[in-house]
Amino acid sequence: MRVRFPLRQFVTIFLIALLLRAGWGTFRLARADDPSALEFPDEEQYWLMAGSVSAGEGLQDELGFRATRMPLYPVGLSVVAATANGVIIAKVFHWVIGAVVAALTAGAAAALFDRRVGLLAGLLTAFDPFLIFFSSLLLTETAFVAVLMALWWLIARIIRQDTESLGRWIAVGLVAALCVYVRESSVGLYAVALGFTLVCRRFDRRTILGAAIAAGFVVLALVPWAARNRRVVGEWCWLTTRAGISLYDGVGPQATGDSDLGNIKRMPAVRGLSEVEWNRYFMDESVKAIKSEPGRVVTLAGKKLARMWNPFPNVQTYQSPLVRAIAAVWTIPTFILAVVGALLLMTKGGRQSVRTAIFLLLPALYLSALHSLFVGSVRYRLGAIPMVEILAAVALVVVVDRAWHGSARRECVVGD
Repeated sequence: MRVRFPLRQFVTIFLIALLLRAGWGTFRLARADDPSALEFPDEEQYWLMAGSVSAGEGLQDELGFRATRMPLYPVGLSVVAATANGVIIAKVFHWVIGAVVAALTAGAAAALFDRRVGLLAGLLTAFDPFLIFFSSLLLTETAFVAVLMALWWLIARIIRQDTESLGRWIAVGLVAALCVYVRESSVGLYAVALGFTLVCRRFDRRTILGAAIAAGFVVLALVPWAARNRRVVGEWCWLTTRAGISLYDGVGPQATGDSDLGNIKRMPAVRGLSEVEWNRYFMDESVKAIKSEPGRVVTLAGKKLARMWNPFPNVQTYQSPLVRAIAAVWTIPTFILAVVGALLLMTKGGRQSVRTAIFLLLPALYLSALHSLFVGSVRYRLGAIPMVEILAAVALVVVVDRAWHGSARRECVVGD
């Protein structure tokens, strides 16, 4: 049965999230010596690429390479790149998108459970300090979380309802295409989600047709990008030419679990190589490293996962006692509640509840597997956080119900 989440609650959650993100962002801008300064290397690269697009030179990075990033985010930034306060304007847009994430989380949680879970999940996402922090950085995280959450909401409604429409599958394909155009690694998560949906719907013909249409939309959407890459880099490249160096950053002989792309780009072995050769060199060296030292790669995987799911920031400039305390007080209880919520769904509910728990855990499992090879960072778990907070909201509702009303209403959340 479809749960209608009241519009006023959507608006309330959005406004709370926007106020928190705008408040934090404004505070940072007011304290900065230069409000237009960027803090991290990836921010500088995205802004440089946006400036390149804005100047009519096409998408290219600091090395002159043209397919190292998916185009949607830097092209989006290019709209304001040439303006006097472009960085500030871009951050304002990030605050708005980050607030939309909280509203989307509320809607997805209500579709999967009920209004109470939706409200709590939306508020948890609104107040999440890591999501608030990253909403003021010119990185793909905020945009990626938004489109991924929209995708999960659409798929959730297919999984939980007895009927499905062709229009909904088309919407899934369109949103998934946006997701891949923001971050290429999401193509694997999308494939996993479609496969899981087929299992949940028992491979009925309508679902198979819908999933094929949704997958086809992504393939068709990537054709212009692949053709463009064939023209500018000399090879059909359906995603990016960054896979090689990213993997080498995670498993190469120098790898520690953290990123060291700045030094890797200056390696003598890659000087003078074309973009395609550059990517192929790093991919070949990565495969050699994995084959020659599998034990070291496994050990590194543990370190990367520890960094990724660290309740504290990894960056040295954010290690003050206050920052660590805020991070720990929020993150540790949220993770514990999420585990409790998943266990409740898997042990106290029926088959549908088990499927729902797995569906919500899929982003965390996929991103963990991915970054056990690639470098680990707190930012790379953000795509899974709204789903984790939905599970935490389930646990909170059950705890409140058991404390105030006994176990009767608990079944409404974890049951089928």
